[in-house]
Amino acid sequence: MLAPLQTSGDKPPLFFVHGIRGVAFAVGSQFARLVGPDQPFYLINASGFDGQGPIIDSVPEMVLAYLKEIRAALPTGPLRVGGMCSGCMITLEIARALRQEGRKTGPAILLDPPVLPVGFEKRWDTIEVSPDLENRFLREVRVWLMSKRSDPDSDDLPFDARDPKRLRAAAAVATRTTIAFARHVPHEFSGPIHAIVSENRAPGFLHPQMPWRKLLTGPRIVHVLPWAHMELLQGGRSTVARLLKFMLDEDTWSENLTAAEMSPASIPAAHA
Repeated sequence: MLAPLQTSGDKPPLFFVHGIRGVAFAVGSQFARLVGPDQPFYLINASGFDGQGPIIDSVPEMVLAYLKEIRAALPTGPLRVGGMCSGCMITLEIARALRQEGRKTGPAILLDPPVLPVGFEKRWDTIEVSPDLENRFLREVRVWLMSKRSDPDSDDLPFDARDPKRLRAAAAVATRTTIAFARHVPHEFSGPIHAIVSENRAPGFLHPQMPWRKLLTGPRIVHVLPWAHMELLQGGRSTVARLLKFMLDEDTWSENLTAAEMSPASIPAAHA
């Protein structure tokens, strides 16, 4: 579900993918304004929140659906692709497909990718979810969604959290999306990336023996911020927005990045 947060501006539009539960809390119209009024900004939420589209429960199918929406919104021309948390895995697949088409995408933007455990490539065969476990998780997700109704960006949610029917549908989407990410095995990506990583996830992302270092084989620039994952888009929201704006500037979105990696790097004004 493509949600235009900001359509003004003449920069290459940013298409930003949801996190593990299908919706990007704290990435809404207020966040888009922090990035700048000249930056078109589209949020991609999981399908099914409106109760009309089908719930997609595999990452490859999500990639195909989101590509279709991006192409419909912007058939030609340069664009940027980003994502948060587990949505970074979808971001890489979308960027790969667009690059193969010859679209100018710039570096893929990864906002705090999840830590991938050693041996993750075997998890497709080992992860099974019983009906009882799925029902318990469904109940937990409903409670989590209800707790998010006070979020300042709640007006941008793709469902009405006050409507019990819509809340049940949103919980079902979040549950199936979470299971899809848990089963997905990402593939090597040789294109350039820009990453913003939280302090607690940095070791798992940067360590040379961890999976991300082996999956991301192209040029990369990594910024580490002094917040935990859950705090990154709360206390650190304005800093994240400034970094994102920097990444999206025309002077920094050239694909001719050097192979050097900036890591770890903290922003001196992070707590300002």
